[in-house]
Amino acid sequence: MRAWRRLHRYYTVGLWSRGLEPARTVRLQVGWPLLLLPFILFGQLVTPHPVWLTLLICLVGLYLGALLWVRALVQGVSLTRQRQGSVLVAGDLLREDFELRNRARVQVLWAAFVDHSDLPGYAPGCVVAAPMDGAYRWWTETVCQQRGAFRLGPYEVELGDPFGLFLAEIRYARTESVLIYPRVVQLPTVELPRGSEGGATPRRRPLLGVLPAASVRAYVLGDSIRHIHWASTARRGEFMVKEMEQEPSGDVWIVLDLQRSVHQGSGATGTLEHSIILAASMAAEMVSGRTRRAAGLLTASGETVIALPPQPGQAQLWAIMAALAPAQATVWSLAALLRRNRATLGRRHTLIIITAASANQDDWVAEVVQAGAQELASTVLLVTQPESEAQCAPTVDVLHRLGVPVQVLRTDDVLPTALTYRRRRRVIRTTPTGGAFTVEVEEEVG
Repeated sequence: MRAWRRLHRYYTVGLWSRGLEPARTVRLQVGWPLLLLPFILFGQLVTPHPVWLTLLICLVGLYLGALLWVRALVQGVSLTRQRQGSVLVAGDLLREDFELRNRARVQVLWAAFVDHSDLPGYAPGCVVAAPMDGAYRWWTETVCQQRGAFRLGPYEVELGDPFGLFLAEIRYARTESVLIYPRVVQLPTVELPRGSEGGATPRRRPLLGVLPAASVRAYVLGDSIRHIHWASTARRGEFMVKEMEQEPSGDVWIVLDLQRSVHQGSGATGTLEHSIILAASMAAEMVSGRTRRAAGLLTASGETVIALPPQPGQAQLWAIMAALAPAQATVWSLAALLRRNRATLGRRHTLIIITAASANQDDWVAEVVQAGAQELASTVLLVTQPESEAQCAPTVDVLHRLGVPVQVLRTDDVLPTALTYRRRRRVIRTTPTGGAFTVEVEEEVG
């Protein structure tokens, strides 16, 4: 059986692809007429007649011409694709430019572009043609329906002869990773814990301040070696760190709860997707808003815990966005996430906790109280669907009694896009007489 398969593959592919690159093959599509050759030869030997010679010459000439045609194409045709733009946000248009170049001495009657990308809703496959020693260019656009990490490619080009006897394939193993960031929206006013506002009030910011305070403290994991107080370290025999003048909760940790069991709904209307959008928007507000602060991210995606320590600047914003783009639901609970990362969170920071409303939230509320003892001020954003808003009331009441700011955000709240830009693109318009022309339009997208 295995020998028969090898023989069949050699007859349909290997025999006709000899001398070609491994990524370029020629496959026999219609082979049954070749089975007539022995009968034609036998007929010529037994009863010689010009008809047999005519059939033999036509059959051999037909297959030989078709084979030479597709071999010329498979060696002379190439396809290039190029993605336009480097930053994509959910809802943006992804555009790719394609060029099929034919350097062969025969015409490309048809070429099928077959794409194996895993981007949802993206199907750029098409059939085109190209003159000999010429090229054909086209482009495709699609709306990026969801955030995430996706792949463009691999892809292949299929070509054929005029008679459909052979099929040539050119395979391209090249792939390109596409990262689609979550949308950034304009958030309603979020109440931060007391002491987190800016102004002329003295600040105590560990590790990031400018003027050292009169106190030192023991070194904890995550402290910068640059701020070790060597005199105190030598005197006490353990690492001691200088504390800097700053506001008690100047830096912000965005703690995102992605536990699968607490989220409701799916897709753009689900609480999980809404929570990720809120986390990205909060990071943009902290890093690039009116009151700029160093922001970090603590969450769990799948089986992995993601902890990006607070840093200022646009580079940190894109690092957080890149971490949120492929984020998935997890089995990690918010309580476990806070409990196991106390050392990472440090001291005198602000925690902005984003979680979905559920019936049982006493476990993570207790962790918020513990964080307060660690000088971590907290504010909570509860994400809920309209029909589940009543579940938030007990948690909101408990947090209010504890003095923790809390805000309920519904998934049906209309939040305008925060990041927009203007772009130019070409569109095809038709005339009443059936003609077509291209115009360039300018539009605002976000």
